Amino acid sequence: MALNARASIIRSMLPEHSERLLDVGCGPITSDYPYADKSPRVTCVDWNLQVSGSLPSNIECLDGDFTSMDLAPNAYDSIIAADVFEHILLEQEPLFVRKCVSALRPGGNIVISVPHQGTFAYLDPYKVKPTIHRMLARLGLYKGIHNGCCDIRKGHKHYALQELIDKFSPLQLLHVVYFGYVFDPLLAWAVALSRRGSGRILHSGMTNEELGFPWLQRACRRELDRDYGQRSFNVAVSFHKPPAIANDSAGAAN
Repeated sequence: MALNARASIIRSMLPEHSERLLDVGCGPITSDYPYADKSPRVTCVDWNLQVSGSLPSNIECLDGDFTSMDLAPNAYDSIIAADVFEHILLEQEPLFVRKCVSALRPGGNIVISVPHQGTFAYLDPYKVKPTIHRMLARLGLYKGIHNGCCDIRKGHKHYALQELIDKFSPLQLLHVVYFGYVFDPLLAWAVALSRRGSGRILHSGMTNEELGFPWLQRACRRELDRDYGQRSFNVAVSFHKPPAIANDSAGAAN
C-alpha cells in the first residue's frame, strides 16, 4: 500500500502529544519523518540505521539492536513498532516485548503494526525468500536462521490478533485497525520485481515516485475506505501499560 497512508494510520493511533516517543525499527529516516511533531523528544532505533537529509532537532537516532540496548525503564510515553515484529528471531520475541514493556511509562501506549493473517496473506511476496531458505536448510544447503529479512523458521509471518494480545501481555488492548486487502501485496510484488524496486522491501522512506505504479497506489488507497476486518492484509494494534505493572517491568527486561 502507499506508505504515507500506513504512517497516517499509525499517527491516528498515537496520542496527540507525548513527552518522549520511541520508534523501534524505524527504517530509513528522512527530513520528512512522519512522527516528528508527535513529541518534543523522539528516539529512532534501527539495527541498520540510514539517515538522509537534515533531520528536525528533536530527533535522536540510535544505531543497533533494540533487544540489546540498555534503555532507561519507564522512559517513554509512546512507542511505535511498525512492521518490525515479524522480522525478529523467534527466540527474541519475548525479549522484544519485555524491552518494550520496560521502556514504556505506566499509562503509556505502544502502537505496533504487522502483516495480518487475512484472506490474501498467501500472496505476500516476502514469504518467498524465507520459504526457499527453509527448504534449502532441510537439505543442509543453508545454514542461517535469519536471512537478513526474517527468521526463516517463521518466515515473513502474518499474525492473528489473538497472537499479538497473548505475546504482548501484560499490556492491555486499546484499539485495533485492520487495513489493506488484495492490492497491498500486488503493489509489493510489482515493486519487488521491477527494476525500480530491485528486490527491496517497501519501507517508509520510499516516496510515491520511488514506489511507482500510481494506479496500484490509488487502488491501495481506495481499499482504506473499506473495512475488511479480519480479512485484511495488515493490522495495527495499540496497547496500554497499566500502572500496576510499573514496578515489574524494569527487572523483567533483562
